[in-house]
Amino acid sequence: MQSRLTVPLQGSWRFQADPDNEGVKQQWYERGLPEGAEVTIPHTWNVQAGLEEFRGTGWYAYSFECEPAWSGKTLRLQFDAAYRDAVVWVNGSKAGEHTGSGYTAFAFDISAYVQERGMNVIVVSVNNENSDTALPISNSFDWADDGGLIRGVSLIVTGEFAVDYAKLDAKPTFAESDQSIAEYGVIGGSAKLWGATALPGEHLDVSVTVRYGNTVIATDTYEAPATGQVVRLRDLRIERPYLWHFDHPHLYEVQLAIGTEGRWTDEVVVHLGFREITTSGSKLLLNREPVRLMGVEWMPGSHPDRGMAETEEQLAETLRQIKHANCVITRFHWQQDSKLLDWCDRNGLLVQEEIPHWQKPAEPNEELLPLARQHAEEMINRHYHHACVYAWGIGNEVDGQHPDTVAYMQALKQYALELDSTRLINYVSNTVHLDPASDATGAGDLIFWNDYIGTWHGDLDRAKVIAQMTADYPDKPIVVAEYGLCEPAFEGGDARRERILIENTEEYRKHPGIAALIYFSLNDYRTQMGEEGEGRLRQRVHGSTDLYGKPKPSYEALRRTGAPVTLSVVANAQGNVSLVVAARDDVPSHRIAGYVVELTSPSGQSEKLVVPALQPGERCLLQVPAALTRHGEGSVWSRANVRIVRPTGYSVLEGKLSEFFDTP
Repeated sequence: MQSRLTVPLQGSWRFQADPDNEGVKQQWYERGLPEGAEVTIPHTWNVQAGLEEFRGTGWYAYSFECEPAWSGKTLRLQFDAAYRDAVVWVNGSKAGEHTGSGYTAFAFDISAYVQERGMNVIVVSVNNENSDTALPISNSFDWADDGGLIRGVSLIVTGEFAVDYAKLDAKPTFAESDQSIAEYGVIGGSAKLWGATALPGEHLDVSVTVRYGNTVIATDTYEAPATGQVVRLRDLRIERPYLWHFDHPHLYEVQLAIGTEGRWTDEVVVHLGFREITTSGSKLLLNREPVRLMGVEWMPGSHPDRGMAETEEQLAETLRQIKHANCVITRFHWQQDSKLLDWCDRNGLLVQEEIPHWQKPAEPNEELLPLARQHAEEMINRHYHHACVYAWGIGNEVDGQHPDTVAYMQALKQYALELDSTRLINYVSNTVHLDPASDATGAGDLIFWNDYIGTWHGDLDRAKVIAQMTADYPDKPIVVAEYGLCEPAFEGGDARRERILIENTEEYRKHPGIAALIYFSLNDYRTQMGEEGEGRLRQRVHGSTDLYGKPKPSYEALRRTGAPVTLSVVANAQGNVSLVVAARDDVPSHRIAGYVVELTSPSGQSEKLVVPALQPGERCLLQVPAALTRHGEGSVWSRANVRIVRPTGYSVLEGKLSEFFDTP
């Protein structure tokens, strides 16, 4: 068999709720579930009729037989997430438990409990009750607390020496003559080995193969020292690598194999992007280019039919909505599935992934740090290689003005940097506008501000608040991490939501120290503290789409606001038509490259016009072919359709040419 086999365990699970806590007493982990119903994983009980409000323990069971080729192999059972406290048994024996974190992956070695012949039974109990020893704490969070095996489960079959996770990166070195070009790049890092098995001597055999598309561009095979169950890889140089960018998400496939005594015992494949994200003064730099970016936050787990157990395709459908809205940056209040981040890698969406601190404790202290460190380890170690992740978030909306919070976030940031010194680390504040210099967000690399002036934060002068932030933090870019309107807490409906989006954005654009805007929220979202609806429909009406993803008028306003280019159409007396394409130079603001104008006449004729590379503020003139501007009698160019398309295939804007007509 191959050195690693991953077997998804999706169908044929059985589930039973345990409201009276009888499962342990009656030893369901040995005897099976007395009334289990068949379910498919991912699964949550909180979208099932009668269980929408159930906070307690649910039980799952799955049966499988070993393949003959698995004999003598290491068998690991991996859970991409279980919300929240999980205990796992195999054939009646306890294989392990995972507590305190409901959104991070974990795995157990079940080799010792599996029978090579006959049926094997996996039983899992999952509890989603509020807890003061977990993050998020108690009920201090504004999203759904759906219980269950909310993400995938798989069986991983390897040889004795196996990789737990690989922390690989791709670092570009820029040419001195042209800072937009990487002269070369280096792929390196380390692999954490699974378990504590003694190594054969002091080294393992290592093979690294790098591909771009279907082409092998580099290989290396060698003996690598292993210290403390970590194998440090030899740097591999790649000449003139393509850079990863939200408009050009170039990825390299790295195949890493380890083995001993002439045989390979495990193999992992990761995808890396060569990219650099840094700050310089108040500017955010992507691959040495100053950028100002438009984004939106999305609250997963909100579809009433699936909840936190959304399928991979449902996740992708919503991510496509984000990209279609011209948003290239986002953040998540809690850790996400690796499959979701894979999509963001492939399609070009910058992500801040966060530890789920929210509101409680009001002033976090050192007693909470071990749990927060667990969250940081499980998030960073497993998601380290994702090119889309530009920053790690260490908290959101705790009491940012309290000295204990400042000290706590400083300590947690330092620990996060020990795990990953290559990324930005941030705390998201809803209090920085009160006294910027004293706020915990100052501990981060960027100033992250949730701005609800006019609603939650009262009536303040936004321009003066931003000016004070800029004065107190002249060397840190500002990110407006949330702004929007929540109903029914505040009146005005979607019309007011759209007005807030447009008016606030216009103000933010005036302040060059603001590097990114992340509108909140893409969607109305399911939340255990929602003011509207009941059961699986309890929600906050805060989005530009509804729970089912149906766009409201403000969604189109978000798309228009986030467009990085503008289009105008001019025609002369002779009927010649030209397009003026201009790159915005406020928010968003970044280099335009690889964009295409697609034109389609009323008769179905089509033409593509290449937009030359544009720096922010630059424009170009494109001549529309005469064949597309005339059909039958007279000119009908105004009825032609026009689209401007990014290199990733997502349209920037589209409509009838007449909609963009500019009177001479």
